[in-house]
Amino acid sequence: MHTNTYKKDFSNIGIRMLISTAVIFLIQTYVQKFALTLFPQWQDDVTLLLVVSMVPLYLIGFPFSFVLMRNKDVPSVEKHPMTAGQLVVSFLICYGIMIVGNLIGLGLTAGIGLLKGSPVQNALLNVITGGSLWVTAIFTVLCAPVFEELLFRKLICDKVVKYGEGITVMLSGLIFGLFHMNFNQFFYAFFLGCFFAFLYVKTGCLKYTILLHMAINFWGTVLGSIILSLDQTKPYALIITVVYSLCVYGMAITGIVLLIRKRRSLTCQPGEIVIEKGQRFKTIILNVGMSLFCLAMLTVMIVQALS
Repeated sequence: MHTNTYKKDFSNIGIRMLISTAVIFLIQTYVQKFALTLFPQWQDDVTLLLVVSMVPLYLIGFPFSFVLMRNKDVPSVEKHPMTAGQLVVSFLICYGIMIVGNLIGLGLTAGIGLLKGSPVQNALLNVITGGSLWVTAIFTVLCAPVFEELLFRKLICDKVVKYGEGITVMLSGLIFGLFHMNFNQFFYAFFLGCFFAFLYVKTGCLKYTILLHMAINFWGTVLGSIILSLDQTKPYALIITVVYSLCVYGMAITGIVLLIRKRRSLTCQPGEIVIEKGQRFKTIILNVGMSLFCLAMLTVMIVQALS
């Protein structure tokens, strides 16, 4: 094999992800338009809007992506179980890097908002936090972790791990971050995607990343929504909010400290195919498929931020 063959491998992944993302976007858009044409009153119901957006995503969009990205004759990553302690440490690290990524995203979008004269909106977040808590929990805590980990870790990592764990980790994180298609979520999705990919290539067990993904989404989305819904004029609500906030920052700081202390042990092994350092960006990103995917996602992110 040579460099052009390697580029074709990554280009193939980029093209398939571009097609998958376009199909998902079109399905969500047209199903929502069709539903609102039939039932215009749903426009004022945040929960129904969430259902109309998410049901086609998980019933049609992701299954289509699984078929398109399916692996043929690709060996699975070797399995190595994690201990309960390692899982707890991993959760804290996940939480720490998520908070850092979230702060970067908030800072960037705040800067864009100042430049354009109005805040950058995160439409999906507005829908999720304004709808039924149970419906939000089903989609964010149950559906999203399972479907996303299958696509962005299992299918993508299994395809790429032959080029080395480092390349696998970075590519999985990049594609996962870009897939969210907005600057609000890109950075924390990228950081989490990289760490989830690292755990997957080290353990070969998707159940760990799914469990951590569920825990992160529950703590941030569901539990956070419950806290925000409390009547802050009540003393008990204020106490709960303060305790929750202290836990958030305490867990985040602990996670970052653990990441720094364990950084030397978080090493990535080379794969059976080695791409020379000076050729990696050109081979992995500067090919037709990945370039088109990255440009398309960045364009959507910029348009979304400036609209």
